[in-house]
Amino acid sequence: MLSLILPTYNESENIRHLLPKIGNTLAGIPHEIIIVDDDSPDRTWQIAQELTRDDDHIRVIQRIGRRGLSSAILEGFLIAKGDILAVMDADGQHDSDLIPALYKAAMDGADVVIGSRYIAGGGVGQWDGRRHHLSRLATRLTRWFCRVSVADPMSGFFVIRKHTFDAIADRLKPTGFKMLLDILVHLPPGTTVRELPYTFGIRKHGESKLSWKVQLDFLEYLYDVSLGTVIPLLFVKYCIVGTLGVVVQTSAYYLFSALFRNSAALTVFHFSVAVLLAIETAIIFNFLLNNAWTFAGSRLRGGSAFIGFAKYNVACAFGALANMAVSTFLYSIGTAELVSVVVGAATGVVWNYTMSKMVTWK
Repeated sequence: MLSLILPTYNESENIRHLLPKIGNTLAGIPHEIIIVDDDSPDRTWQIAQELTRDDDHIRVIQRIGRRGLSSAILEGFLIAKGDILAVMDADGQHDSDLIPALYKAAMDGADVVIGSRYIAGGGVGQWDGRRHHLSRLATRLTRWFCRVSVADPMSGFFVIRKHTFDAIADRLKPTGFKMLLDILVHLPPGTTVRELPYTFGIRKHGESKLSWKVQLDFLEYLYDVSLGTVIPLLFVKYCIVGTLGVVVQTSAYYLFSALFRNSAALTVFHFSVAVLLAIETAIIFNFLLNNAWTFAGSRLRGGSAFIGFAKYNVACAFGALANMAVSTFLYSIGTAELVSVVVGAATGVVWNYTMSKMVTWK
């Protein structure tokens, strides 16, 4: 049996035409079609549910509070009943007429079968030069990480045998928008992969999902499966935010110093008001950016965000104390001043990161 996963977001116009077409194409194949919709504002999920009345092959999942192409595909795979799992976009750019050939190749023994744009007979259609160049560059980069050699590791149109998926499911990272790449990175030795050519079509309705965030997720993924095995991506992102926070704090200090230049002696418990306000400005900035980016998977909202912000402030206060204590101790035993400062700062960063991960965004 074939289980075809269609991840959707704002594809109501496309899904109306695509599902009947796929149904005709798969008429001679035992199959199910699983729509996994990320609670589309255009109510794609509702259109799909209406179509289930006339076609009992269609199943619909409306995901509430969850979003992302790869995670939608993974969720579809996990509830699929078929022994062959397939994925294609719901925007009409993948040629649904190729599905029977992909299915047959899998039934003939291939573990993974890819609809490929970059082998003889395939193509990218009417892409402009910029998108074609970016795609080819990304393809070259990703080939370094794949366990098997393929021409189009970034394809979103493929099938995989259920037992092959089950063997690697617990190692997959459902982030970003290229599930196939993640599968190819984690395939066991000896896996059989085939590619069949197709030409990328033209989107008839809606907008492309290839946003700057999607591109950033792709770069983050490449780091995560390479250097991320040594230095976690989460820690790198936290350090980037912290570095930006230093810039914010410095700028804020000069701003508040200028505002209070006629009150140079203004202090709170002997601490300069300008310094305290600058520190708190940096803490607010760091918290907001960490919440939106570093710990996006555990993002705090509503009342939880206010509680998290309070915890973050406390953690940062103890981090500052740890920084000062380590620096002072090292300097007192004869360690060079610069080394003492750097080690103290590193201690503060590690403390803040650990507390953020375990307490604020646990």
